[in-house]
Amino acid sequence: MLPPAERFQGRDTLRYVRLMLLVVPLLLVVAIVIYGIVNQRIEDSLSSYYLGPARDLFVAMLVTTGALLVVYSGEALEDYALNLAGFYAMFVALVPTRLGETLATLAPAEQGKLILSVRVAIIAVLIVSAAFAWLGIKTSSWPHKALKHSTLTRALGWISTGLLAVFILLLIWRAFEGKTFAWVHASAAFLLIFSMGIAIASHLGHAPMCHEDTSGGSPNRYRVILGLMALGLIAWPILLVAGVDEALFIVEWFQIGLFAYFWYLESRRLWNPVA
Repeated sequence: MLPPAERFQGRDTLRYVRLMLLVVPLLLVVAIVIYGIVNQRIEDSLSSYYLGPARDLFVAMLVTTGALLVVYSGEALEDYALNLAGFYAMFVALVPTRLGETLATLAPAEQGKLILSVRVAIIAVLIVSAAFAWLGIKTSSWPHKALKHSTLTRALGWISTGLLAVFILLLIWRAFEGKTFAWVHASAAFLLIFSMGIAIASHLGHAPMCHEDTSGGSPNRYRVILGLMALGLIAWPILLVAGVDEALFIVEWFQIGLFAYFWYLESRRLWNPVA
């Protein structure tokens, strides 16, 4: 058993990891508010800020959030889902939205530089992620074995792994093709939300989702969050058909707000864990 001082240090570290996952997105919120006030407009999607003055904060916020999601350790299903969410967040950050339109406005030399930078980012993240996964498996800290808890966790684990494999194939194809990197950003964004949904679903009750009850005695709160996330995705095409130019922006922030609330619930539930 760890000495009391080390236990408290570890608890404080986890507290700050959870708090940072709430604080870091505020950087982008503040930047977008200032940008909107100064320019008296908002972009049609959150990802569009990659191409504007909030680019540095957009990339920094998502990369930091992705790293924190990977670092955070929870129950097996949640841990695996958050690892995947962190992986996808990297590509939402590093592969621009509507890259084809941007490349069309650049001179050939500038096109080559941008394509090279995206290629390097993709290859670097894939290599580091593969090394991280290998180390996790070698040290038995990778949750793949624990996903055998039930038929449901096995199914969700296989679905998540299958989608990951398809996404990696898409990444490799687009990296070698090196033209517009079509579907990479959108796929990463969808899979990020999908993985976050699985992480939230792991708190609906004790069995068959995880070994222990992580609902904090109020599983309905997590059901409501999941339901609202699903409604947000359904509302996206409806808003587009209605001619709302900021439809994607609204849906993205709606999803981010729901996940932030989920993370607040988790931070409060685990702030003073039972010894």
